[in-house]
Amino acid sequence: MSTELLVPPATSPPPTPARLARVEYLDFQNVDEHREFRFRVYGTEGSAEFRLRIAFAAVAARRVRLQDGPDVCYQKLLSALAAGETASPAAITIDDADLASYVFAHTKVVKHRSSWTPSPPKPAVADLPRRRPRDPSPPRTLAPPVASTGEPGLEEGQRVRHAVFGVGVTTSSGGGHTAVRFDQAGPKTFVTSMLALDVLSAPHTWETSPRGTNRPCRTLPAVG
Repeated sequence: MSTELLVPPATSPPPTPARLARVEYLDFQNVDEHREFRFRVYGTEGSAEFRLRIAFAAVAARRVRLQDGPDVCYQKLLSALAAGETASPAAITIDDADLASYVFAHTKVVKHRSSWTPSPPKPAVADLPRRRPRDPSPPRTLAPPVASTGEPGLEEGQRVRHAVFGVGVTTSSGGGHTAVRFDQAGPKTFVTSMLALDVLSAPHTWETSPRGTNRPCRTLPAVG
């Protein structure tokens, strides 16, 4: 089955309408050390056959692919017709210059993208958005202790509660220091002026046993 190839006007100068109407690819055959391709050129005055051939050595040297042979010969034939060549009994041989020109025309140029991306220009100082000044934070105030007692307010035998050590009983208070025996944390001594306690009972209502256990006094003091 023959394949009809129309002459592309972009690849060669337009032929004279009186001479050329279309080019038809016929077939190929192996002749000596070449593969020969046959084309028929139709014009208004008749038709003529052209033979073009490519050496097998060029295919072996990878200067051309065998499947590209018809197109290589077709492009060469268009150039020959545009130059005014006519049909001849001798075949037209595709040389190395023709192959190099074909490869160059059909090689895609790969564009390499640079991985470096220029950073955007920094804005001028006048273009920078102005930040709204932050409102000054209110001064921090420390919450007063729940119960802050000075030295005269603490006496021995009072049930008290400390924020860290829990519940205990005062064992002594004087000389600027107060001693407390806590139920869980044991005995602790504090500076009385810096001590913050919750007073839970009146003086002399609690006591510490010889074994270190806090307990209510068995004999409560007389109420005056």
